[in-house]
Amino acid sequence: MNVGQLISKDLVSLPSSSTMRDVAKAMRDNDVSSVILLGEGGEVTIVTERDVTRAVAEGLDYSTPAKKLGKGPVISIEKNRPLIEALELMGEKKIRHLLVTDRGKPVGVVSIREVANTLSLMMVSETSY
Repeated sequence: MNVGQLISKDLVSLPSSSTMRDVAKAMRDNDVSSVILLGEGGEVTIVTERDVTRAVAEGLDYSTPAKKLGKGPVISIEKNRPLIEALELMGEKKIRHLLVTDRGKPVGVVSIREVANTLSLMMVSETSY
């Protein structure tokens, strides 16, 4: 199985000028745990629920630019790479969300939970009689 096969939702992206409130609304409206911010110069930032929660706990205003919340650089993987490679990359970089690309262009995001659950199910099905 490859990473691209795990993408179950459309990529949710906003302009890099978006606020924390914009990102939170997009997460709620699209039932996702991360949003990609796309800059005019091609820069990409990922903002996760954890980033928003941290910002709220720190008392940041909802009008705070969302790009200040995300961490960089964004770690990505091509959609045709094996699933185990995604898990290894996430573990090595200590991240929970991985940007999936197709020839360098963002096409989706997979979470550590999705990767781990899928690999677990694959292992169970291989060992079942």
